[in-house]
Amino acid sequence: MKIQSVIALILLLLAAAVLISQLATTDAEYSRYNINWNGTSDFFGMAAGKDFVYSNEDLASVSGTLLLIAPGTDFTGLADYLRQGNTIIIADQSENANIFLEEIGSSIRVHNESLRSTSMEYKDMGIFRGTVSTDIFGSGVTEMMFNYPGYVTGGDALVSTSYLSWVDINGNNIADSDEPLKVYSLIASENISNGRVIVVADPSVFINSMLVQTHTENMVVINALLERNLTIDQANSATTEGGGLTPLLQTMHRYPALGTAILAILLILAIIGIRRIQQ
Repeated sequence: MKIQSVIALILLLLAAAVLISQLATTDAEYSRYNINWNGTSDFFGMAAGKDFVYSNEDLASVSGTLLLIAPGTDFTGLADYLRQGNTIIIADQSENANIFLEEIGSSIRVHNESLRSTSMEYKDMGIFRGTVSTDIFGSGVTEMMFNYPGYVTGGDALVSTSYLSWVDINGNNIADSDEPLKVYSLIASENISNGRVIVVADPSVFINSMLVQTHTENMVVINALLERNLTIDQANSATTEGGGLTPLLQTMHRYPALGTAILAILLILAIIGIRRIQQ
């Protein structure tokens, strides 16, 4: 093979790799294909090997704990799953979860308001620590970090803010006279029928920037969660969003045999191309 052909082939492969990497990533918030600070690629890397459900019908074949991050509005089938004695964890700030919570008769509600606290990190009152009042997933942590969360009402509080917390109505980061200081619930749970629902008012708990060694407690909680009999919802979650090759990647995740076939075809085409260059 001529040296010019080898160089051309290497450059072609590098260009293809760059193009594929660009098309296969996204900047969509909470997306599992987003490798930036606001994506969940790190969490899904940690969750490799866990079960996923890609449609509501798949719920009939799984049991244990279902995790739903940043849900949309289609909660079909979740009520039946819950009543069969399973646990549903919903990480939501959009208030979409309230549709499902009302359906199952839960007292918990999500409130998407600008919560601030003096228990802050990085001199940012929107990034602060919450106090754990009841053990979270057997993790044993006493605090968790939150990133501009909302809050929840109802149910039994598992994690709460300090007393020096408030809803910042006017966005000035100061507790004004019409913004009373009080404790707000960040994670709450409630037993419904034979099951249990846990609501986290901050999907950001799962984003890449929160799963770092400086937030040790969050890492411990996530690891404890992943040790459970956990299924991750991909039918009604912002973690599936993204453009480019993302839909193809979603299909490959759902059907691994298809992904293997595609990779095999690409390898065969590459071998054919190399042989032709050698002739």
